[in-house]
Amino acid sequence: MTDLLALLGHNVAILYIQHRSPYANLQSQETLDALLVMAAFGQLTRVLFQGDGVWQLVGEHHGHAFARTAISAQLQALDLYEVDEIFVDAQSLASRQLTLDDLTRPVQLIASEQIATFISQHAMVVRL
Repeated sequence: MTDLLALLGHNVAILYIQHRSPYANLQSQETLDALLVMAAFGQLTRVLFQGDGVWQLVGEHHGHAFARTAISAQLQALDLYEVDEIFVDAQSLASRQLTLDDLTRPVQLIASEQIATFISQHAMVVRL
């Protein structure tokens, strides 16, 4: 926690990795909540959707069926907090037979072999 508080005084790059399906558990929503909090503090926040996390970007989700807030509503809040660096693992998308046209928002594709380098460019990485 001390490290996190120290970071608040500096504008550092923080990467949040979304790798779970929208409603498998609460981690997807908790990761988005954490991202929005840090963005509210003016931190440079980026998000990478990987694995089943790419399903969060597909179509309209109905969180009420799971007694939860819809992930799509939380994702719309990214714009309000000026989180516009949204990345998707290209292999995760392709292996689920999805294309950019299937996604609800613009993203930047990143090749799987570039992900390790991409992650290393961030001062903090959050993957729940």
